[in-house]
Amino acid sequence: MRILGLMSGTSCDGLDCIDINLDVSKSYNLNFEINNFFTVPYSKADRSYLLSIRGKESCLVEDSDKVTRIFIDSINSFLNHSKSDYHMIACHGHTVKHIDKVVSIQLISPDILYHEYRVPIVYNFRELDICEGGNGAPLMPFLDYLLFRDSNIDIITLNIGGISNISYIPSSGFRNKVLGFDTGPGMSLVDKASEVFFDSDVDLNGIYSKQGKIDSILLEELMSIGYIVKDPPKSTDIDEFGYELINSIKLRYGELSGHDIVRTFVQFTINSIELNINKFINSKNFKLIYSGGGTNHPIILEWLKKSSYDSKSISDYGIDSSIKESMLIASLGVAKLRNIPSNMPSVTGAKNNIVLGDIYGDSDI
Repeated sequence: MRILGLMSGTSCDGLDCIDINLDVSKSYNLNFEINNFFTVPYSKADRSYLLSIRGKESCLVEDSDKVTRIFIDSINSFLNHSKSDYHMIACHGHTVKHIDKVVSIQLISPDILYHEYRVPIVYNFRELDICEGGNGAPLMPFLDYLLFRDSNIDIITLNIGGISNISYIPSSGFRNKVLGFDTGPGMSLVDKASEVFFDSDVDLNGIYSKQGKIDSILLEELMSIGYIVKDPPKSTDIDEFGYELINSIKLRYGELSGHDIVRTFVQFTINSIELNINKFINSKNFKLIYSGGGTNHPIILEWLKKSSYDSKSISDYGIDSSIKESMLIASLGVAKLRNIPSNMPSVTGAKNNIVLGDIYGDSDI
């Protein structure tokens, strides 16, 4: 099937769009061919709006409609690069709230999308896992399992976006032994601190962090945050590692420069990843496969290359690092149409294997 997969991440930098031929069998064999991929950047106004509605206590229909219209503008821009007759659009929507085992809200109006493109829309991939007692997150271990379940060595995948998450795929390939969880911040604190101290969206090429020094006292405090050492299953959200924490640090560490704080945040991302791998993954012989925008940060990339881990980029496996999240959504969409269970109970804590997602429109494929 030819799928248009859509993902809007926590950094709100743009809409990831993937044009992919993809199928998943009942025995979890994955076949795919990537036709095209492009991240359509959000305008400053759209990005500001998307960030502003995170954490809203009540999201109106108007918010879902406006998010969808922003997505449509981005999709139409992508279609200028990649025109096709799609069998389905798989859309994650825009996350405005996530609380483990309680609620996960992704805004999208599937009816508007359907009437714009006249193909089935598959969406709402987290709710049913929560209904089964799970966290509803992370979702990435499903794709990681499809990709690496036939490896002859244990695999740990690391994705660094706004939040960092890992998946563990044992060499046995047993689905019920797969682990996955958010380790803590990815680039969320670094990006927001760059905004607070330097009026910039990101620490591009380490322009701010490279000028700073790690503050050991601040780093020790950050590493003592309860989430970092919490046992899985667990997932978190950028609100836990956002402006409130930065403003508190700014008040209490007034002697530190913005450069020092940003540099310490980068190290916090690295150290929290290492701690979670060492503490919760019972494997001494594994390959680390990394992806996500955060792995382009020069300090993080240098750590990955110089660490004791046997590490490779996902691009070494024929998948561009920035493609993976939208490819995940496409995979979940196909699993829904094929009626294949796609949650990972060993990851989320759900009681049962279930088929994730809802379908809007004719799905007789």
